[in-house]
Amino acid sequence: MPESLRGDGETATITAFMSDHVRERHMVEIRSLAFGLLMVPVLGLAACSGGDSNSAAGSAGSGAKSQRPSPVLPSFRGKTLDAVSSELQRSWPAYTSAFRALPDGHLFDGESYSGTWVVCTQVEDPQGKKVELGFLPPQVSCPPDGRVTTWPVVPNFVGKTGTDAKQAALRLGFPLVSSGPIVTEGYDDSSHLERTVCTQDPPAGQSMRQHYGTTLSLRVADSKGSCAP
Repeated sequence: MPESLRGDGETATITAFMSDHVRERHMVEIRSLAFGLLMVPVLGLAACSGGDSNSAAGSAGSGAKSQRPSPVLPSFRGKTLDAVSSELQRSWPAYTSAFRALPDGHLFDGESYSGTWVVCTQVEDPQGKKVELGFLPPQVSCPPDGRVTTWPVVPNFVGKTGTDAKQAALRLGFPLVSSGPIVTEGYDDSSHLERTVCTQDPPAGQSMRQHYGTTLSLRVADSKGSCAP
């Protein structure tokens, strides 16, 4: 209908309807904008909370993996028991030390033969100020992991002179060699080591693992060269 043909009442009604429509559309836009503005802090808070929780979890995880304290003592590997003992007493008197024989786990306690044994393993507790050293006789090379799988065996000394047998036994790891004639002849026989070995204890073929630090006992022939008792 042309504008010129509309009455005043109809025109006013149309105008009011259009005003209400525009006002309602504006209200919708305002509500949407307000909702969006309210959500921004909430999302930001959630993001911050998530970050804090991840950070706390990370901190807890890193705290759980506590690092071992660094060693204080230098490496003693390759040094003899006598040398290490003196060095510990001189430079680290607060440390408690344990010297263990790797062949059988025996803890050394002043044995005379142990002074030449060599450090192969070293375990230190810096907080407790303790150190345990594992030793092998100098005749046995230190393996990388401190575990020896192959040991020398006791040689057969029978038939050798007592002198040769004693020298070989000392080199092998027997700290002491006792010897005597197979028959006691009732007189001073200081030259018996020049005679032939008749028997030995321990016998040939046994693992030296059982005999480091022990005594090799030899019985040699009588003055006539006989091994018969």
